[in-house]
Amino acid sequence: MSRSALLIASLLLFSLFGSGCATYSERIESATEQVSVGDYRGGIADVNEILDVGSIDELPESWDSEQSLAVLERGSLLQAIEDYKGSARDLGAGETEIELLDYKNDVGGTIGEFIYSDSAKDYRTPPAERLALNSVNMLNYLALGNWSGAAVEARSFTVMREYLESVGLERPGVFGSYLAGLTFERLGEGNRALRYYEEAMAAGVLPTLREPVTRLAGPNPYRGPRIRELLGDGPLPGGSPPPTEIITVVSLGRVPHKVPERMPIGAAIGIAGTFITGNTQILARSVFKVVVYPDLVPSGSHARDATVDIDGRKVPIDRVASIGADIRKEYDRLKPRIIGAALTRMITRAAAAEGARIAGQQAGGGLGSVIGLLAALGTEAALVGLDKPDTRSWTMLADHVLISRAIVEPGEHTVSVSVTGPGLTVRRDFQLTVAKGQAAVVVVTEPR
Repeated sequence: MSRSALLIASLLLFSLFGSGCATYSERIESATEQVSVGDYRGGIADVNEILDVGSIDELPESWDSEQSLAVLERGSLLQAIEDYKGSARDLGAGETEIELLDYKNDVGGTIGEFIYSDSAKDYRTPPAERLALNSVNMLNYLALGNWSGAAVEARSFTVMREYLESVGLERPGVFGSYLAGLTFERLGEGNRALRYYEEAMAAGVLPTLREPVTRLAGPNPYRGPRIRELLGDGPLPGGSPPPTEIITVVSLGRVPHKVPERMPIGAAIGIAGTFITGNTQILARSVFKVVVYPDLVPSGSHARDATVDIDGRKVPIDRVASIGADIRKEYDRLKPRIIGAALTRMITRAAAAEGARIAGQQAGGGLGSVIGLLAALGTEAALVGLDKPDTRSWTMLADHVLISRAIVEPGEHTVSVSVTGPGLTVRRDFQLTVAKGQAAVVVVTEPR
């Protein structure tokens, strides 16, 4: 009987260590490989498999935790192939399916429930990702010339920023503020546009805003500290109609993504500090001497910079935002909580394994110590197998955003956008007609 017990326990232990299902990051990896070489349609086809749909025109009939995120990935890629209508549909659908991860009010360590994979759990997006969603979708409506649709996204963006401020979180999202300012400027709401432009200039000096801010400041009273600094003491021009203008927005690369990372227990305890719940001494009996948690790593994307020519003339361009830097900064603030949650769950596993070891010793007779050890290993391995770090994130979200603005004569124009990076040179040309006093927005998204 003892040999049979040993054999069964050994097989159980092997199956527990060898089992597992693919994580979201593993499933999206094929799409990422396609995107890295510029095959955006191939990437879309791979994402469609996660969505369980047959074409880019379909949405899932029912949603699970991975599909609510995958639809955002497809929205980014549809924007990259200039299917702005399809991208707006996908991002709008994703917005209704995801929830915000609010770690500011987490007082009981419950954040641990949201940093480990669980197919029954909705994806919870961190604030920087959530703010980017409305900003990216504004681009779709601007590219379509739908200023009222862009205004809806701008208002949603504002609601989210105000919520984050109300709970004491830093508000990233200067990219969205710039686009919202542009939207309301063109809708004739100059004072509101100036307020958004004030927020956008938190990123630093943006030369592309000098002309519109100066023009709007004449008939509109709003003055923030950055606008006052930009205007200086000189006289302001009187009210003038908006110029004929071409705005080009270039989104480059991919933000950092999450991977499972290992850290020695001692180092993890030092980082997590008071965010650990339970007695860490029990970890001395654990066979797992490292903590596995979801860490951020660079995406390895190649698109780094861009230039814009209009009718053969190079126009200035501003680097308006680094969404990837916002996500990294936000993650670094959250990291002690993440590791604390990982250690707390590790303590729970070790306690369960210790109970199994004692029970095995008592029931195993002469081989009690061996049976107890196998029981402890099997219990801990089973819990580890169910406790994989959640490496889900919006993988195709752009890392950097650049914006150029040029006043042009009414009529036909050629806009050429060149994207460069290590081993990469891509050029896109656009032909467009701009009516007098109107604005046309060119959107280029290169996640490769």
